[in-house]
Amino acid sequence: MLARIAALGGSFPAEDTLGCGYWHAHLPASREFIDSSRTPRGVRRATAQALVRAAEALRGDRVPGASTRVVAAISLPRLFESQLIVFFGDTHWNGFFSRTSDEQRWTELPAPRSLVREAGLVLPAGMEEHGYHELIHDDEYAAEGEIWFIGELSQ
Repeated sequence: MLARIAALGGSFPAEDTLGCGYWHAHLPASREFIDSSRTPRGVRRATAQALVRAAEALRGDRVPGASTRVVAAISLPRLFESQLIVFFGDTHWNGFFSRTSDEQRWTELPAPRSLVREAGLVLPAGMEEHGYHELIHDDEYAAEGEIWFIGELSQ
């Protein structure tokens, strides 16, 4: 699984040919494994760190001067929902973090919360972290947790 995560950072995705403003890749693991209560915390930590390393690798592989941002989105406690995201330009980026509907709400986690510190992750130079409390609720599904973004977050 860690090798498959590393492979996600192996080459920068092609330009946004679909016109949606972003590219993303979900965690290449089974939900039953990564979110199991029997999966050791060290494995989950290594998975989060592998996502951060893959985001760092994508940053280093992009075309110089390209208007892109790379982030790892780490979802807790449902690590299976984590992903790598590349934003092409600012169109999708500008509204991405505003989740205020009845179906999905993100609320900033207060400082000094830090997934990097709490999980013992290594934060690469030039990358930042920002966390949100996430509430999802619709007619057939409800969930609550945190989502942490690690990558190029400054404007």
